[in-house]
Parts: sequence; structure tokens; C-alpha cells
Amino acid sequence: MKKHILSIILIVFSLAAFGQSNIQSLSGAWSFAPDPLKIGADEGWAAPAFPDNKLDKVTVPHSFSVDKRYFFYTGTAWYFKKFDARPIGSGFRAFIKFDAVFYKCKVWLNGKVIGTHEGGYTPFELDVTTALKEKNVLSVMVDNSWDKTTIPGARAVDSNYNAAAAQVYPWINYGGITKPVELKIRPAVYISNIKIQADPDLKKGSAVIQVKAFIKNTSAADTTIILNADVSANKEKFTGLFKPVKINIAGNSSRALNLQANLPAKHVKLWSHDSPSLYALALNAGNDTLKSNFGIRKIEVKGTQLLLNGKPIRMGGGNRPADHPDFGSIDPDSVLKKDLILMKSAGMELSRIAHHAVSNDLLDWADEHGMLIITEAGNWQLASSQMADPLMRGKFQSQMREMLERDWNHPSVFAYSLGNEFYSHKAEGQAWVRDMSAFVKNIDSTRLITFASNIVFRDYIKKPTDEASQYVDFISANVYANHAKWVAHIHELYPSKPIYISEFGMMLTPNKTEKDREVYLKDAIEAFRKTDYVIGASIWSFNDYLSRFPLSNADGFRSWGVVNARREPRGVYGLLQAEFAPALISVISFKDNRLILNIKSRSDFPSYSLQGYQLKAGSKTVQVKTLPPGASQQISINIVPGEKPAYIELIKPGGFIITKTNINNR
Repeated sequence: MKKHILSIILIVFSLAAFGQSNIQSLSGAWSFAPDPLKIGADEGWAAPAFPDNKLDKVTVPHSFSVDKRYFFYTGTAWYFKKFDARPIGSGFRAFIKFDAVFYKCKVWLNGKVIGTHEGGYTPFELDVTTALKEKNVLSVMVDNSWDKTTIPGARAVDSNYNAAAAQVYPWINYGGITKPVELKIRPAVYISNIKIQADPDLKKGSAVIQVKAFIKNTSAADTTIILNADVSANKEKFTGLFKPVKINIAGNSSRALNLQANLPAKHVKLWSHDSPSLYALALNAGNDTLKSNFGIRKIEVKGTQLLLNGKPIRMGGGNRPADHPDFGSIDPDSVLKKDLILMKSAGMELSRIAHHAVSNDLLDWADEHGMLIITEAGNWQLASSQMADPLMRGKFQSQMREMLERDWNHPSVFAYSLGNEFYSHKAEGQAWVRDMSAFVKNIDSTRLITFASNIVFRDYIKKPTDEASQYVDFISANVYANHAKWVAHIHELYPSKPIYISEFGMMLTPNKTEKDREVYLKDAIEAFRKTDYVIGASIWSFNDYLSRFPLSNADGFRSWGVVNARREPRGVYGLLQAEFAPALISVISFKDNRLILNIKSRSDFPSYSLQGYQLKAGSKTVQVKTLPPGASQQISINIVPGEKPAYIELIKPGGFIITKTNINNR
């Protein structure tokens, strides 16, 4: 009798476990084989009985491009995963989600084709309900080849580069299953996604939270469910914000439903770069629950200003090629966190951070620690003929949609970029920006729109309608020379729009020393300071990266980085840290263990209010009062007897040391 009771309890527990989405990681141990002759599909490699005992064992996320045996291999390769799964029973659906596979893939489960995907940086999932068994073999054929139909890929002949460079992929095509994989078991009626829009009332201090729930009914029967949402922050749950909604969903259909709630001022903490307050939302629909973090903040353009929560901000930033000698484009925590701490500590806080969709882990870190990110998908120097091609447009829209639907709840993401360095003065380029801007805003109208132009400042651009920047919310420009002249020309064309320098920098070469780069960077930033319309400037690049491009170094690296490929800071890192710091510190006197200094919040570039900052000398730390741009404070620090500190450290909220001032330099 006791055994029967125990069995009943276990059955009930097992069913209850599937009452909401259940996730099983499929990352970790896989088998791997290259397929340079592309024979795998024809010779039955996807069959469940295909022997993998003599194949290489790898750990997913994995990139075969950094494996010394297949270094820089371009072509087809296969991954195999054996795993067990509990029977899901009726009333449930099974999905396999890939966070990213580079670049094209075809997927089989137990010998059955379950889907394909193109796009190397965005997530996708496949319904495997009819193929899933207790014992499973997952087979994935990956191809990291590029051509003139891949995004990004080779450029067509009307490119602004010569034929030799046009054939080269813009960065290393790191192939493989480069992000995590998981099996999801969901109820037949489940939440496929959540879109959260939190709009603060800056005068009243309250906020309106709008939730759009995407519900799918995969059963044949019409179903009635209760939709509800809970919000919490710092372990405090705000009950009763949303009223439960009873809805009916027809069989084999989808619905998008809206919930709205008002969050009182006493519970509102605005998200910002120095105060990244986060909230958690749990959406319940019948037997399913889906969770997402979000922030409450207001981003807007007003004339030539970028406003965060009603206050103008001007910030430094950085471009971070997803490249590491050991991991390729994979972002393990050990690399990602070190990179982002180095960037945040050097004032790189407003960035068009990459030319493609970045990892979800990167955006989570930016949410939690306060960075403003422009995300970009795909169009890297597409030629005019490619941008006019319906096939290419469709591929870009697919990748862009996947990126938007993944990223739209991240408070760190404040803008979307439609591409980088294409012929934006040609009819095809103008049509691209106009049409893709409308496409993006139809999916998510809560973010600003831009693209990185290397055309807008050219002498032959005489009026605003000559170039596609007329269609964006703020101008992004990659400017590598004549900074004052070219930025002024952009402003003359678009006097009512902010300008963001999406790239500037100098490559370290035998003919360009660190001293040359220091002079270049100081001159460029000084030019930005003399304006009141440059809202940000992002160095190209944060790190060195591998490339096949002509004129790359003999070791394969392009040494644009303020840190090298191993993340060792170069001399210009310290210079950039000082130039991107939002405050100036000067020592007035240091006598009898009493240090007197002055701190002034910059009013030019970068500039934003300092709130919650600290100064540290030796073991003594003092709080800096809130300083709006241009304000200053004189501070006295009593140094501990016997200590001889060499530097004063300026510390941002979150503990980031953003600049050091030599005490003896006065």
C-alpha cells in the first residue's frame, strides 16, 4: 500500500513539474565531426544509429574555428548530442532552443528533420514534440561559409572597396554552436514571449507598466485561461497591480494580449547608468509562467540632446568585436565580465557595441551594471544591389526581428541600428533606411533608430535629402579624420539632430605608435568637446581582433584595441579612461596628512550629473555630493598617518574606479 501511495505521489509530482515551462540544458558534452566534402547528409550521419564513438568530444557552446585541428576551417561540420527526456504526455509541447548557431544549420532529432535556420547571432527554436523520445539523438549540420547572399558576407561589385577586399568576410566567421542549447517542455497553451514597456511620469514620479503577452494555443480545442502578472523588486512584491483577465483562445491559434498597471511613485526607482534599478515581472497564463526583468527609464531625443530620465547625457563608448584567441566569438563569463568591467571603468557607457546581435549575457550585465547599448543586426557594408534584393531584405528582416524580440525588455538597449557603412546616399541605401526603420518601429516603437554612416560627412552631401540619415532619430557617423570639420558638416546638414560618433580611432602599426594614438585620441575628443551636439563617441575598438582583411598584421590581428587580444591594457587605455571621465580632479594642497582637492563635474564631454560618487585616497573614502554638469566641490580628506597614497581614485556607483589622479601633480 505504501508503495502505491509513493507511486501516486511521484506521478502527481511529475505532472506538476510540467504545469509550466520546464527547461533542460542541452549544452555541455557533444560529439563533433567536420564534413569538408559535404557527404554527411547523403551518407546518413543524421541517423540515430550513426556511430559517434570515434568522433571528437567537444563542449557546447563551441566554435570549431578556434580548435587547433580545424583552425579557421570554413565549410560544413556536424554536432551530435545524446540525451534522455521524460515522456511529455498529452497536453504538452516540446521545443529545442538554440541561442545562436553560426551561420546556417539543419537540425535532426532521432533522424527526423525538425528545421533549419540562417543567421549566426540570433536565437531560434524548433518544435520537436512529435520527434522527442525517452532516448534521443540530436544532430546538427552547421555551415559557416559566406557568399554574397549571407548577412554579413561578401560584398557585391558596386561596393566601396576593391574586389580583393570585397570578397573577404568582415571578421572571422567563427563557426559552430556558439551559444547555449536547451530543451523546453511547455503546456499546450503557453506564453511565447513578453514585451514590457515601462513609462515613468517624471513629474509625478509614478510609472505606467504595459505588458504585451504573446499566447499560443497548440491544441485543437478552444481554451479559456486567466492571464495575470506580478511585479517585484529587491524581494518586495507589489501585489494587485494588474487585474486578472479571462480570455478565450481558439484552437491552433495565437493571440497578443495587453495588460496595464500603474506603479505608485513610492515604488518607482528609475534605471540609469549609475543607478541600474531592475524589476522582475512574472506573467501567468493558465498553467504557464514566463519571467523577464525590466527597468523603468525614459530615453528621448530633444533637439540635439539625448535625454535619460529628462536629463541630458553625453558619454564615451566602445566597440567590442566578439573575438578572443581561445574562444572566438563565444562569450564565456571569464572573458565577458572582464571586458565589460574594463569598459565600464574606462567610461565606455554608451556604445554601438558590435556589428551584430550580441549575447544575452552581455545585455544582462549591461542591465545590472548600467550601460547604454545600441544593438545592430547584419548589414555590414552591403552593396546597393544587395540592399535592393528582396532575398537579402528578407534575411535581414528575419535576423532583425529575432534580435528585437529577444532584446526589447532590456533597459540597457536604447536604440537599434540598421547597419554599418553602406552607400547611404544612393537610392537603394535611402530606401533601405526608410523601409527598415518602418519595419523596426512596427515591431518595437519604444527605441530610437539610427545607422552608422561613413557617407554623411562627405563634401558631396549638400542637403539633408542627399543621405539616409534624414530617416533616423539621431545621426551615427564613423569618423576617422578631420573630426572638427566633418562633425560640423553633419551638424550643418541636420542642425536639429544629435550626433553620435559610432567609430573613431587609430590602428597601432609599425608606422603608428602609442604616442601617435594618444595625440590622435586627445585631438578627436577635444573636437567633440567643442560642440554641444555630440552625444557620444565610441572608440574603435576596445580589443584587438583577428581578421583576413588586407593590411592586417602578420599575426592575423588588427591592433585597433585599447587592450590587446589577451585583454592587457595598452597606454591609450589609461588616456581614454581620463578623457572619458565625467569629472576633473585637482589637488589644492597636501600637508600634515590633510589632502584638500577640488572635483568638478564636466560640462562639455562627457557630461552628466554625478550622484553617488566617491573619492578614495589611501584607505580613506569620502562621499561626493550630487554634482550637475559644471558644478564643483572642495573636499578635505584626512589621510591615515603613515600612509602615502600616490593617487586619488574616483569611484562610480557599483565600485568602478574610473580615473586616478596623481596627488603629487599639482
